Amino acid sequence: MAKTLDLTNGPIARKLLLFALPLLGASLIQQLYTTVDILFVSNYLGTGASAAVGASVLLNSALVNLFTGISIGAGVVIAQAFGRKEEVQLSKSIHTSMMLGLIGGVLLTIIGEFSGSAFLNAVKTPASIFQDALDYVQVFFLGLTFMLVFNMAAGVMRALGNSQTPMLIQLVCGIIHVVTNFLFIKYMSNGILAVAWSSVLSQVLSAIIAVYYLLHDGVMSIPKLAVDRPLMREIIRIGLPAGLQGVVVTLSNVFVQYFINGFDVVAIAAFTAYYRIELLFYMPLVALGQAMMTFTGQNVGARLYGRVKSGLRTTLIFGVGYSLVLAAVLLYFGRETFGVFYTDPAVIDMGVTIIWISFPFYFFYVFLEVFADTLRGGGLSDVPMYIVLFNQCLLRTVILFGFMQLAHDIRLLVAVYPITWGTAGAMLYWYYRKGTWMMRPPV
Repeated sequence: MAKTLDLTNGPIARKLLLFALPLLGASLIQQLYTTVDILFVSNYLGTGASAAVGASVLLNSALVNLFTGISIGAGVVIAQAFGRKEEVQLSKSIHTSMMLGLIGGVLLTIIGEFSGSAFLNAVKTPASIFQDALDYVQVFFLGLTFMLVFNMAAGVMRALGNSQTPMLIQLVCGIIHVVTNFLFIKYMSNGILAVAWSSVLSQVLSAIIAVYYLLHDGVMSIPKLAVDRPLMREIIRIGLPAGLQGVVVTLSNVFVQYFINGFDVVAIAAFTAYYRIELLFYMPLVALGQAMMTFTGQNVGARLYGRVKSGLRTTLIFGVGYSLVLAAVLLYFGRETFGVFYTDPAVIDMGVTIIWISFPFYFFYVFLEVFADTLRGGGLSDVPMYIVLFNQCLLRTVILFGFMQLAHDIRLLVAVYPITWGTAGAMLYWYYRKGTWMMRPPV
């Protein structure tokens, strides 16, 4: 295990940054070739094809988010075993996780293949794009097993402190995906299937490379693949709440979009650009949270609770400092930033209004992300789920309804975001301060 990073000793700030930067790089790579996908579909295949792909996004995201949560649970269990230096338990955790990835992928593929048509009918997919959307969904789910195996393998590597290799695999397969996207669209008669098969190919390659790496590095052995039931229950106990949180938050965003759509086209366009710009905040903070989750897992496993607290303080300083500096830069260059996306002065004006309400308070989100991931790293996943769902789904929706009754004002809609970031962060901080979550017995 040459590239593992032991986070239980050494300089905290340096190790957290070394671990977090490849996580950020992986997120940027994923975002870039997702954007390329959109560009290929919209520019080469037209609006109908783009709509057909878009019709399936919610189903794809919901199922992938669910199993991404399971991989989070696996990562925590593996990180804690690594921190305790329990080689036998570590090996069992890794092999159980990989088997769960394989079994879960096969099950979700079957579910997706049989539920695709029903889902597209349920969301009232127009008849004109229904068959194209169904074709895309059915091919997409053929690659889902490979996607989940890669996600689990990447989770294993990160839990052992190796965040570089998953990023490099994503980079290589992302380039292959872009190239095959172009070639398949050019030479296949059905453009939708071309895009779908290109995605499947990149998923297959990423899974093969990741599994080969684990085998070659001695982390995994095919004969040892088996499900240890106590470990499986622990992985699901930690991972399922995180997965359900991702699914429900994804679905709840539909309600927010409902309110946005109640304004004019200018507001909708401004929010479309805002969500792209917001990624400059969101992705680095998610990377910091993921780094803190692994850091916590390893150090809770080693019973180094003081080091967990020091790591948390360091991560919060990084996150808050980054958020405040970036907010200042983007607010100063607000018009130029939105000008990258639109030339319409009305859209730019609306965009600047949005960021002046949101970005100065984005540091609230740091507390939400970092405290939630710290608790998960300690093996506690249900409480962060309840807190995040209460604030991001229920409270946010209630406040939105109330604000929109007071006045149909875009500024009130935007204000809901920092309010619920703040309330969620405060509740997570309160639970973190109780301290009892760190004393859970090992698996």
